[in-house]
Amino acid sequence: MMAMKGLTPRLIFHVIVVCLGALQFGYHLSELNAPEAYISCQVKYSPGYNETAEYYDGPLVDCIPMNASQIGLANSIFSVGGFLSATIAGRAADRFGRRGLSMINCISYIIGPAIMSVSTNFYVLMLGRFVSGLGSGSSLIVTPMYLNEISTVSMAGMIGAMCQEFVNLGILSAQVFGIFFSSFKGWRIIVSIGGIIGICNLILIQFCVESPKWLTLRNRTHDAKVCLMKLRGLSKKSVILEEDLLAIDEEIEAFKQDDSKTKVVASALSINDSDDSESTLSERDRETEERASYNDIQADNLSSIISSEEGTLQQDDSADITGDFEKVSYKEFLTSRYYRRPLIVVIGILTAQQLCGINTMIFYGVTILSTLFPTASVLVNVLISLLNCIVNLIVAPFVDRVGRKPLLLLSIGGMCISSFLLAFGILRMVTVLSGIAATIFVAMFSVGLGPIPFLIIPELTDSSSVGVAQSVGFTCNWISTFLLAISFSHLNSYRRPKERQA
Repeated sequence: MMAMKGLTPRLIFHVIVVCLGALQFGYHLSELNAPEAYISCQVKYSPGYNETAEYYDGPLVDCIPMNASQIGLANSIFSVGGFLSATIAGRAADRFGRRGLSMINCISYIIGPAIMSVSTNFYVLMLGRFVSGLGSGSSLIVTPMYLNEISTVSMAGMIGAMCQEFVNLGILSAQVFGIFFSSFKGWRIIVSIGGIIGICNLILIQFCVESPKWLTLRNRTHDAKVCLMKLRGLSKKSVILEEDLLAIDEEIEAFKQDDSKTKVVASALSINDSDDSESTLSERDRETEERASYNDIQADNLSSIISSEEGTLQQDDSADITGDFEKVSYKEFLTSRYYRRPLIVVIGILTAQQLCGINTMIFYGVTILSTLFPTASVLVNVLISLLNCIVNLIVAPFVDRVGRKPLLLLSIGGMCISSFLLAFGILRMVTVLSGIAATIFVAMFSVGLGPIPFLIIPELTDSSSVGVAQSVGFTCNWISTFLLAISFSHLNSYRRPKERQA
């Protein structure tokens, strides 16, 4: 008998493999952090540097001379790649499928690190970062969608939070490798590891099933049921009860109802576009009719049975719904009053996720902490990232129990207070206060503002608009990331001369 209410081994495998895309985003986000001084040749010009001890004997240059502006650009070009892919990834996920787009992302994760590992100048390094960014931007969109569509309703929050957990693991991995390979001889190993992870991801995802919801919305009901059976632990070797089959049919029916609601909404939007002068009262009446039409859809009878000999589902064509999959355009999502509230929430929460400043710790954490912990900044940064992973893992089960909004408010409030304390500690050179504040800042991010934006968009939008909503939200997210990455290096270089004068 299958464990319908719990995590099955097959579902856990899917969550891990799907989240490798998020892990690689986190890895590439932080890969230049620890070895930055070696990559940019800054160590060569620091006092007391022993050139013979760090000499790199090989066909490639040991470092690439970069000033503060170029370091900022090398970090921020990653965001440009993410921004560009984010604008089209939602549509691509609808066209190629969640699994299909995830495989395409792996190619970017393989090519980008390969270019960086052989880079001999600033522009080749930037090209590799840009290509890696293309895969990262797309992964941040398709991964939450994929997780939401393979998880059970009762575990949607916990499974959705795994996206941020794997981002944190990627960041932590890059920083741990930075401890061992931050040198003229080793920084190319750090960037190459990202490509190895990409190859592993590409191989493992071949054993994953496509999103059952995506298959259902393309009238491939039989395939969707087969995929759901695998995810929920049903197989020909297990004892399958009729209630298990009914549960599978209920999930398929929920996908169909979402599609039916989408078509009603699309029809309402077309009416709305043709009559802009319609009153608010009329719009409410129309929404009432939409709900009535949505609720009138009848559930299908049990459409699949288990073959006693083959153990597979048999196709029942009557279960398939007719019609094409309706998709909301960018114009409709951005301008329609129906999507106004989801639009505001999506843009607001995903912009706030970056404008809170968390990525300054990821891009430049070692640089920030080096003034306070000159000999242990890399290790302190690793410990902070480890805490980030632990807190996110602890909070994950409470996402469904406590709710999204309370965790978001707690997260934002805690980050606000700790950021002021961190700024005061850095400016006044109070080491203990700065270390504690930085730890609390990262921990509070993991409580809400880190994981919740990844899982809330599929919950706020219907199947027709989820791809567009993801693209719009993460486009704003990547713009914010770019602005932070490009501006911090300039602000930090302006602050350092004052510190030296003091």
